Amino acid sequence: MKIFYLEYLKLRKKIRNWLGPILIFILIMIAYPLTVEFLENDLEKGFYSLLWISILLSMMLATEDIFLEDYNDGSLEQIIIATSSFPIMIAKKALIYWLMIGLPISLMSFLFSLGITQNFILSLYILPLAMISSYIFLNLFIFGSALSLNKGSVLGAIITMPLALPVLIVLGKSIIAVQFGINYLEFLLLLLGCLSIIITTIPFIVSYVIKAHLE
Repeated sequence: MKIFYLEYLKLRKKIRNWLGPILIFILIMIAYPLTVEFLENDLEKGFYSLLWISILLSMMLATEDIFLEDYNDGSLEQIIIATSSFPIMIAKKALIYWLMIGLPISLMSFLFSLGITQNFILSLYILPLAMISSYIFLNLFIFGSALSLNKGSVLGAIITMPLALPVLIVLGKSIIAVQFGINYLEFLLLLLGCLSIIITTIPFIVSYVIKAHLE
């Protein structure tokens, strides 16, 4: 619990790291209806594709420097030496980032969806999809950030983006399922299954990658 609280304090002090992705998400969502005049009477058509991509980009920005500061000042090595469960610490770090960045973005996804579509039920279906997908993207980009720890963030994004594409495809199919009233629960369970696999494996993989960087 102490590590969890310390990670929260560290992220809270780095305002740019957690507020920046949220502001970028808000900017994209506000800009959408202002820049597609030909869809002004049917904004729903392209909204959800933009929503998922916006969540993905926000999570990528959120994790860009997630390990860099600790790596540069040497505290990452001290953490590995001091803790017997480095993967658990990584999982806690991911959870903190999701609670402070992913969860607010998910809640705003519901609000923007409601504002665009004027459909409360549809927007309510969007909320769990946004929450799950943001957590999946966050963990995937944490993996990418670990891979490119001392090589620049672009490399990590290039490596990780193909892993995120299947999630985007499932999210697109989920919207069709919601609109036609078929198989929504199956897509939601599929995303939950992906998330359960990712949150139990990514911390161990990231732990191994970081230790390899430090050797």
